Amino acid sequence: MLRVIGTFIVAALIIYASYLASKYIGKGLGKGSSSRYMRLIDQITLGQDRHVAIVQVGGKYLLIGVTSGQVNVLSEVQDDDLFPLEPDEEAGENKIPDFKVMMEKLSDLGKRGGRK
Repeated sequence: MLRVIGTFIVAALIIYASYLASKYIGKGLGKGSSSRYMRLIDQITLGQDRHVAIVQVGGKYLLIGVTSGQVNVLSEVQDDDLFPLEPDEEAGENKIPDFKVMMEKLSDLGKRGGRK
């Protein structure tokens, strides 16, 4: 019985030690990504391992393409061309499907035996 309790205590200590290690390693990685001369302004994911980003380097804004194998400068963006985009209201409404319509489609599928 004493051996089982000791095993649980050792397992709990290992889990706690790994939690502390990941916490401090995560803080260290965040500090390494700060820079005095460059800043990531915004980025959007286009696919797996593919991004387009706007990076500020000094007083210039660069539009860059990032893949798993390379980083390409696509163009230089002027400060006047950067402005926050408003969310598209029509696209936002279409993203949430109507529950009633979904249930009607499901009931139609059930009546047809799952075939179109």
